Amino acid sequence: DVVPIRFAVADADAHYHVPLLASPWSYTTYRGS
Repeated sequence: DVVPIRFAVADADAHYHVPLLASPWSYTTYRGS
């Protein structure tokens, strides 16, 4: 199976670090505070 992941970037010149954890049963992201 394929799971598409989409996200938008508000400022294309900024730097983003978005960790993505994936397993066969779930996925999660954390952007921080």
